[in-house]
Amino acid sequence: MKYLDFAGKKLSQIALGCDHYGETIAESTALAQLDIYVEAGGNLLDTAHIYGQEKAGGPSTSETVLGKWMQNNGLRNKLIVASKGCHPYKEDMHKSRINEKDMLLDISQTLDQLKTDVLDIWFFHRDDLQMGADEIIDLASLLIEKKLVRNLGASNWTTARIEQANTWAKAHNKTPFAISEIQWSLAHCTPETWGDDTLVCMTEEQRQWYEKHNFPVMCFAPQAKGLFSKVIAGKTDQLSVQAKKRFLTPINLALVPKVEKLANELGVSPSAIAMAYLTSQKNPTIPIAGSSKVNQITETLSGSDLTLTEEHLAYLN
Repeated sequence: MKYLDFAGKKLSQIALGCDHYGETIAESTALAQLDIYVEAGGNLLDTAHIYGQEKAGGPSTSETVLGKWMQNNGLRNKLIVASKGCHPYKEDMHKSRINEKDMLLDISQTLDQLKTDVLDIWFFHRDDLQMGADEIIDLASLLIEKKLVRNLGASNWTTARIEQANTWAKAHNKTPFAISEIQWSLAHCTPETWGDDTLVCMTEEQRQWYEKHNFPVMCFAPQAKGLFSKVIAGKTDQLSVQAKKRFLTPINLALVPKVEKLANELGVSPSAIAMAYLTSQKNPTIPIAGSSKVNQITETLSGSDLTLTEEHLAYLN
């Protein structure tokens, strides 16, 4: 497992995505994945207040499962736990919940469900373009002042908005955003193909900003829902309807033979190539491994030490 320096701690460069835990992923499967991940040297868990939330304002099954697991094994202080809040309720994705009342409600429920007093990283799960980035930084300062959160993050924010927020934070002695989380993988995707215009997917312009500022990025759907592994194995039909819509495009299919060739040359799986594409970037980049099956987590982590050369990256690009 490769590691990054972040806020004075060593952060594993592959995070474990805990979406759907206790919901479509059975608790027994979730616990097995968590054990395998930690045994492999992983220490970064990614969840959110909205994950597994059956009804607006209800409990998060993901946070609840993680909380019980950490309480039972006593590992909380050895882990970096990241969660997200202020996500719009699913009934109206364009109605922002970035305000003091909802922020404090979400963080309170999150801490209670995770059975912890403080979060290592807390993300605003969506941006609110009607608010100034300075207003949001000022609002987030409450979490730092109350010692509920150690580091702030922005999930599904553009680099332009992150820069506005951090410029204000620096000028006014506020805590800036320390990390971002967006959709990024070797496979190309857009908010349109994903089917959610509140999402932010990596673009070349944004990638250059992250590299210039050496800014950490956590990447969700880093393996494009298993696109390369399944197409190479002749199991394209096993891709979900959503995965086909989001990733089964001519530009991504053109990458398949390249991934297959490089995987064969290096003696690793296609999923290892997809993960290493991200962990080999110049800025700190952390793919979030997630799966509904235990054996897929094992396969993903099998290439956790792999680093691609600049020639390999150029070939894939």
